[in-house]
Amino acid sequence: MFHHLLHLPFVILHFVGMALLIMVAVILLRPFARRRCAMAGACGSADRTPENSAFEDYRRATIARLENEAEEFRSYLEKLRRAADASAFQAFLQSRKNGGSSVS
Repeated sequence: MFHHLLHLPFVILHFVGMALLIMVAVILLRPFARRRCAMAGACGSADRTPENSAFEDYRRATIARLENEAEEFRSYLEKLRRAADASAFQAFLQSRKNGGSSVS
């Protein structure tokens, strides 16, 4: 009646064994994959191929442009802050001139 349950431990053991075998294979083969990448230069090497040099030029130009725009924007924000501070200071002086002595 329950004779099919006798196979259950073997099925579970089979899946666990296969998972362990795959994990061990990945762990053991990882150094070989790193060495292959280093020899082939395919895994992020510093040597750029000609098709990538155009992209690198574009990337450098774009980064430089964005840095210039960021600096201009920071300068613009600084001018706005100075203008706001000057406006607030002038308002404070005007209120002091009109006799209001409220200091916040």
